Amino acid sequence: MSSKRGIVVAGHAATADAGAAVLRAGGNAVDAALAAVCTSFCAEPVLTSAGGGGFMLIADGGKAKLYDGFARMPSGLSLSSGLPFFSSDSSPGLQAIPIDFGDSVQTFHIGSASVGTPSLLAMLFAAHRQHGNIPLRDALAPGIDAARSGVRLNHLQASFIKLLKPILTSDKHCAAIHAPNNTLLTEGDNFQNKDLANSLEMLSYEGIDEMYHGDLARHIVAACMPHGLLNMDDMRGEHVVIREPLSIPLFDGSLLSNPPPSSGGVLISLAASLLEQLMLSGKSANNKPWPVLMAEVLRIASRIRHDESSQPGLDKRIHEQGIAADILAPERIKQHLNHIAQQFDQIAQSIGPDSALHRQARAEPSNRHGSTTHISIIDKDGMAVSLTSSNGEGSGIVVPGTGIHLNNMLGEEDINPLGLHSLPAGLTLPSMMAPCIYMKHGKAAVILGSGGSNRLRGAILQVLTRHLLLGQDIDTAVHAPRLHNEANRLDIEPGFLSEHDQAQCMQMGWELNQWQKQSVYFGGVHAISRDANGGLSGCGDPRRGGAVAYA
Repeated sequence: MSSKRGIVVAGHAATADAGAAVLRAGGNAVDAALAAVCTSFCAEPVLTSAGGGGFMLIADGGKAKLYDGFARMPSGLSLSSGLPFFSSDSSPGLQAIPIDFGDSVQTFHIGSASVGTPSLLAMLFAAHRQHGNIPLRDALAPGIDAARSGVRLNHLQASFIKLLKPILTSDKHCAAIHAPNNTLLTEGDNFQNKDLANSLEMLSYEGIDEMYHGDLARHIVAACMPHGLLNMDDMRGEHVVIREPLSIPLFDGSLLSNPPPSSGGVLISLAASLLEQLMLSGKSANNKPWPVLMAEVLRIASRIRHDESSQPGLDKRIHEQGIAADILAPERIKQHLNHIAQQFDQIAQSIGPDSALHRQARAEPSNRHGSTTHISIIDKDGMAVSLTSSNGEGSGIVVPGTGIHLNNMLGEEDINPLGLHSLPAGLTLPSMMAPCIYMKHGKAAVILGSGGSNRLRGAILQVLTRHLLLGQDIDTAVHAPRLHNEANRLDIEPGFLSEHDQAQCMQMGWELNQWQKQSVYFGGVHAISRDANGGLSGCGDPRRGGAVAYA
């Protein structure tokens, strides 16, 4: 189905429908984003929250801005030593919670000392103030209605609640929402949060200052006492930074994405630049198919993120001034291309008959779901919004009487590469989240993003490449199989690599893990494509409950 009136693509039908309803009522893409995100607090309750953080990329004609509303490091530091009060699993405000994923156990950290500044609502209100077209109350109304009336849990969202039961039932206020009457909510149950409805309604009248300067701010801080790092100075501080998007020339257009201190946009831009040159400039003279090239550029990006051989990896340098320009410098791109070419030159021409013995079959686990969700929107006038938000796994702390589940960003090891509580106060935590918009002739041509933690960068790149470089329609590109690399292991959905491609990958030193079916593990790309005639097509990723709603 195609439309010229506007589309919303999200991780749940209720989320997408809320945004589309606002578009039909005369709202623009930013108005629709408020409606969709606030609805997602109940439609996708384990993935995002009014106590979380996120990023919103807005492209309106030739103008684009990135609104950074991600968590920041609070200032609850020791006055005598300048060090954090709590820096270990044994601290009273930081609780280690093992989560059993079936094939592995992963430890998350929750509690009052895991809470970073909850900046998502500040970002949404700031973007609406600058770009919104309808009254704030009208934009918030669908989210308020969803919280008050409830949203029926689908299988995917219910599975997330079951997975994180130890976190969601660790505190009585959190358990009252996720396990009312001491019974964990399951598929088909109505997820309702009347306190959140009242909080959002109050903010629609009082304004966002109530959350960061008023009684609501004091309640949030009190919920983190006595062992939390969040205080009133943090709540009164700067919560939204408006940044210039990271922009690179790509595929005869330009790709806009999240700049540092997000690493996702930089790594996607690096891999995309390498892939374009390998496929279009004749440097793939060894006739390597694009799936093999994709694996290699993702390996380069992973090494840049983690490699400590000559200097700290990108994760530890992400706050450095000019880091994106350094990583994406033409001379560095050339070095990476030469490295890949040398690797290809060293591959033996013959494939041994026993190569298949090195493959491993991997059943689908439910692990590492990535507590993140994404919304893509474009309105009838061409304004585009790409918005990714997260609550981590949640801190387990719901502020009494508010329905606001606070984030556990300070307890997420993946976004604290220097160690938990190691960043200076006020600094934005690094993130892999990478809302993207591809621009062609000054207009948004593709709007996309993904949940999925470390996997989201490869998921976005693969969908973008299939659509723009291989010419696949957006629906085919999103549904197509994917791969993901961790070090020298490739996790592969069925159908991504042919027998010949598998053999070449093994010659390149990859360990292949074949999955039995597509999985939530490989991200959830919710995407919109706009053709040369202005026709709009959207696709929600079935791996993460994706849904499309037309205005």
